Amino acid sequence: MSPRRLLLALLIATSTLAAAAHAAAVGTAFTYQGRIDRNNFPANDTYSLILRLYDAATLGTQVGASQTLNGVIATNGLFSVTVDFGAGVFTNQARWLDVQVKGSADAAYTPMGARQPITPVPFALYALNGGTGGSQWVSDGPDLTYPTGGVGFTGGSSPFASGKGVFIEGGNVTNGNVFAFNYDTFTPLTLALNAPGGNVSIGVATPAAKLDVLGTAGLGIKSTVRGSAFITENAAIRGIGNNGGVTDPAPANGVWGSSNGGYGVYGTSVSSIGVYGLSSTNDGVWGYSTGPFKSGVVGLCNTSTGQGGYFRNDGGGTAMYIDGLAKIKTVQILGGADLAERFEAPDGTEPGTVMVIDASAPGRIRVSDRAYARTVAGVVSGANGLAAGVELAKDEKREGTVALALTGRVWVKCDAAHGAIHAGDLLTSADRAGFAMVAKDRDQSQGAILGKAMTSLEHGTGLVLVLVSLQ
Repeated sequence: MSPRRLLLALLIATSTLAAAAHAAAVGTAFTYQGRIDRNNFPANDTYSLILRLYDAATLGTQVGASQTLNGVIATNGLFSVTVDFGAGVFTNQARWLDVQVKGSADAAYTPMGARQPITPVPFALYALNGGTGGSQWVSDGPDLTYPTGGVGFTGGSSPFASGKGVFIEGGNVTNGNVFAFNYDTFTPLTLALNAPGGNVSIGVATPAAKLDVLGTAGLGIKSTVRGSAFITENAAIRGIGNNGGVTDPAPANGVWGSSNGGYGVYGTSVSSIGVYGLSSTNDGVWGYSTGPFKSGVVGLCNTSTGQGGYFRNDGGGTAMYIDGLAKIKTVQILGGADLAERFEAPDGTEPGTVMVIDASAPGRIRVSDRAYARTVAGVVSGANGLAAGVELAKDEKREGTVALALTGRVWVKCDAAHGAIHAGDLLTSADRAGFAMVAKDRDQSQGAILGKAMTSLEHGTGLVLVLVSLQ
């Protein structure tokens, strides 16, 4: 027989489908494909093959019975046969295949070179056999199912040369791994749990949400992330709640915390905000309590320089609104120096103007226009940048009103034409509209005193700081 060469091309496991509708057992046979060259050219002939399985590349012991296959047709050197060494030959031990071939004109078989190591695919037949020899795996075309018992993974996986998918690893004394990876580009893939299935649970037999986690002690969920200046959103956990839509417009909460003994939501930070709330169309943070003698929102601070609560309106409006009774032990007013009340007043009435009671319109005030007016009511607060400390009002209306200082420190428009004003002088209304002057006439001053000067004005007109005290 002329020299020829056998090339082992591929070993793949096959299965036989039963005539019934259900899938049959996978069996123990596998397909063997190869190539025969005669005189360095692909052969075209009918051949007989003898295949033997050994436990070593040389010498060793034969495993199982020899397989003789007749009538094997090689076309352009290529052939394909089904080989079945029976059950139990593929265990977790290495195997080598010895092949001898004889052509139609050959008198004897010729060994086809060294024994070929068996690739892992036929070894899968060992894993497909149950303890009693029957297959526990069911093959249905490209799918493989394991309907009996559970499947365990006790070993790790090595990096693959190519391919992509989901990988399960065991063999680690501390943890098991499930991951998705693309070995073609050596990049991680997204692992979608139970998509497009139902809910996913950890420690829960019947999950009530897309992800339902039950912890027996300690943390239920822990998420850690490292912030990056190149990413717009840096958060360990982000919750998004969207409205249901046109047919079901109910809103959904982005984050909902609940506890039957501890904190419903707990936030802590070393150098920034512990809990931060932001809304573009509604309240940023909302607190509500139904417990007796409890509070909807509590703010505490354990430093002498900090605040238990801080409120600010960057838009220039109200920083804090209390709808109901406010109980305060101590009030310290910063940035304001008088007690004022809102009154309707003529347009253009400026801060520092002396105002009197308008006898023709009950409850209203007007600009003072005569000296020693016993109807003097106060001074419009806010002149020289000194705002009211406390402001009273019957409602939230501000347009067409002024804050009238009734007591406290306020800058007042004064006229020194009737005498210089010095600190400590009593002041009254002047004959110049909206101005005050020094009160020299004791008789006319009764009931017309506006307050006491705290700064001086030697001549002309100007602003004088006055401690308002109506007399």
